[in-house]
Amino acid sequence: MILAIQPEETVRSFVARTLFIKGKHSSEEVFRKFPKNCILSTDILSIAGTQGWIGCYGFNKILHKHTDYPLKEIFKNIQDISYSRDEYIGRPNLYSSDSTQAGFCPVCVAEDVERLGFSFWRRAHCCELKVCAEHNVELVKRCPYCDKPFRHGGHDLNVMWATCEGQQFKDSSVMLNADQFELKKAQFFAEILSATYHLSEEAVLAVLNEKVHQNDKLKLKIWNSRYNQPLGYTIKRRLEIVQEARSRNRLPHGETTDFIIQAILGVYERFADFVIDVKSYGDEVRPVETLWSTYIAGHQESTHFVEENYDQGLGVWCCPFPARDFLRMWDWRPVYYPCCSFERPKRKGPQPRPELVKKAPPGVYRRK
Repeated sequence: MILAIQPEETVRSFVARTLFIKGKHSSEEVFRKFPKNCILSTDILSIAGTQGWIGCYGFNKILHKHTDYPLKEIFKNIQDISYSRDEYIGRPNLYSSDSTQAGFCPVCVAEDVERLGFSFWRRAHCCELKVCAEHNVELVKRCPYCDKPFRHGGHDLNVMWATCEGQQFKDSSVMLNADQFELKKAQFFAEILSATYHLSEEAVLAVLNEKVHQNDKLKLKIWNSRYNQPLGYTIKRRLEIVQEARSRNRLPHGETTDFIIQAILGVYERFADFVIDVKSYGDEVRPVETLWSTYIAGHQESTHFVEENYDQGLGVWCCPFPARDFLRMWDWRPVYYPCCSFERPKRKGPQPRPELVKKAPPGVYRRK
């Protein structure tokens, strides 16, 4: 019997817990072969399958509920109808690494043990946060009994279910947090990770651009020392890129959301107030689950999407935002369909020879 992944449990925690309970030789192959260092899209897809979450939908469900992926995808371009762009069909991306520092909240662990009989590693406690948003206590990032970090070169994740020097984590001492900013940051992260809707990236940037430029200190704040860029400039520049792309129906390149989160923390005391301002911009607020079955199938002149239909067992192609101009990045295909193909450009001289697609999109599971 395959174990169930717990709410907010990281993928790496789920795999480690399964191997610890069932043993390496008794566990299913997907767990035995799971990588110890870097988690890629194929690994995410295999874990989704163990929970009965199929195809693109299952892939994105795991990303949204059991990784920190929502931190960069909740603020989504309004013309992107996919959850994770083209990552489902193989664009390389690293979702987790054993070099990432894990941590735990002693109160959460004690409550889990009382309620479930065991605890697990939560995604919000395995990132940059220092405080538990629910209990306002400091997260434990190093073993309280031997001072080893919970990462490669220190403790592996099994220590959560075993002991260290005969001691269990549920008995760890609790340190109350006195830093209100760290508590607010943890609460904002928790709301983003658990969000059930996407906020328009353009609306987010427009709201923050207005707010940040009313505060000179925040506007001039260097949000990333590596690039030495002021926060106000970064927000304004990204807003211009997004608005220009929307006017031309061209999906802009992806961008880190670190500066967005820093701006939200600098401007607002409650995340709910930020959401109210963003909604007033007028762009649609889309439930995240409505995008889980769709992926980007190609970037030619326009962005092409495929939505997997599990009732019929097929993928539905669409191009809802055809580009308003052309860069002559034509995709020469052996067969052109009048319902969905763009007109061939007129050229002089030798014509390109069409080639068959070398890698077909993944098959679509059909519900019985």
